[in-house]
Amino acid sequence: MPGTNERYLLNASWLIKLRWVAVVGQLLTIAAVRFVFAIDIQMEWALLTVIALTAISNAIFQVIFNWFIWQRNELEFRWYSWYILPGLLMLMDILSLTTLLFASGGPTNPFSLFFFVNLSLSAVVLSRRWAWSLNVLAIFCFAFLLYSHHEIKQLYLGQWMLPIRDTGQPSIQQVGLFVAFAACSSVIVYFMTRLNHELRQQELGLRTVQQSQARAEKLEALGTLAAGAAHELASPLSTIAVVVGDLEAILKTPNPEDPRDAELVEDVRLIRSELDRCRKILDTMATDSGQAIGENIQEVTVKQLWDSVLDAMKPCKHLSLTVEDDIKHAQLRIPLMGLSQAIRGIVQNAVDANFRNLPIRVIAEKIPGDGELDYLCLTIKDKGEGMSQETLERIREPFFTTKPTGKGMGLGVFLAQNVIERIGGTLEFNSKAGIGTTVKIRFPFQQASQV
Repeated sequence: MPGTNERYLLNASWLIKLRWVAVVGQLLTIAAVRFVFAIDIQMEWALLTVIALTAISNAIFQVIFNWFIWQRNELEFRWYSWYILPGLLMLMDILSLTTLLFASGGPTNPFSLFFFVNLSLSAVVLSRRWAWSLNVLAIFCFAFLLYSHHEIKQLYLGQWMLPIRDTGQPSIQQVGLFVAFAACSSVIVYFMTRLNHELRQQELGLRTVQQSQARAEKLEALGTLAAGAAHELASPLSTIAVVVGDLEAILKTPNPEDPRDAELVEDVRLIRSELDRCRKILDTMATDSGQAIGENIQEVTVKQLWDSVLDAMKPCKHLSLTVEDDIKHAQLRIPLMGLSQAIRGIVQNAVDANFRNLPIRVIAEKIPGDGELDYLCLTIKDKGEGMSQETLERIREPFFTTKPTGKGMGLGVFLAQNVIERIGGTLEFNSKAGIGTTVKIRFPFQQASQV
């Protein structure tokens, strides 16, 4: 998802900045301890080495990050793998902090609290599994510091905080400190990961609502466009109807000696038939544009639904419906006009793809759903050209079509999906190029309220 991808990039960018801040802060801390407080650190070279390694690793990470940003449009990147590199860097940071504390007083060093900073950051930037793994590592590292660290006399707190390695056994204070550290770190990771998960779910929900709103706005615009087109086309169609009527009157008694008159009469009748079909479609567009989704629920059978689907289609002898016996006479409660138009668009696509004139099968069956609700499943199978994976990924986009110019506008699937989803159904495509396409339309068998 684009929003998720952007969040990963933003997290990585901030991680780079925070690690540079950590490098500068560690150097300033060592300088202050050495020159302001005049504390002698015997392992100063080890501290500087660790800081240098952190700086080098961050510089490498920044180069990789910048290269990826530059190449992101040309790469197929699996975003879950993006956790690996930041996760390894934060693992390195915990080990680096442990090394710094080992050389500078261990748990007696006030900067041991920075374990919690690293863990909080990992819970925000990384996955839950990574965050908990780093928490276990941090607990182990803190236990190691309690067991062994280099003492600094200015940080001496008493006999009870000497390394366990020197005393031979932990003090009650050390045990309590370890338990408190483990509890605090676990609580932080638990609540931070949970909060992060909830924020991501809210972000996903908000994006879904925004997409639904955008789809609704497109549907409203299409409804307005359809109504306007129906109104504008009504006048020229009426003129054509008048002219065809006059031709029919003139050719009512064709000349038997001229075979062209009989052919002309057939052509005029065909024009009249197609004209009536166009008028019927336009009447539907003019009166019901934008309203089919909000129409009243009607009780119909599967056969009546199928008849409504075929009503505005040209006859196709290769198209057949098979209805399971247990639902042949069952009453569906559906918005008939909207749903039949949605199914008609899908069926018409199957007919258009049937260039080999092979049978197109439509199977109606009842399938169990979640809980007590059953679903009606219409499976439409054709053996046409099929679709490539790229076409399948774009098939639901409005105005996307693979048909020749003038053969389709690319709205059938888009409108069908919106209508079917509004009544709680789903639309599923399965296709292979050169083999054919199978479409499954599922919607609740009982629909008690208006849609």
